[in-house]
Amino acid sequence: MNQEIERKSWNWNTILRWVHLLFAMMISIYFGRITMFGETWSHEVTMFVGQIVMAIVFWTGILKWQLPRIKKWSRKRKLNTNS
Repeated sequence: MNQEIERKSWNWNTILRWVHLLFAMMISIYFGRITMFGETWSHEVTMFVGQIVMAIVFWTGILKWQLPRIKKWSRKRKLNTNS
């Protein structure tokens, strides 16, 4: 019962993880086609993957794995300035 409630609850950590993984999978598919079949994608697809998908993977990765560290640093900084 408790596991069902936990699985239905989506927090930012879970959302960022799945967005990051799904867009990273798009990059894998993009390069997989080039590597395995020797075919290149159209210019529009290349620009989309190179700009949009890479940016989303980059920023969700930073938010997912660095945001807790930044929040912890900010809390310590606030405590030190108040003391």
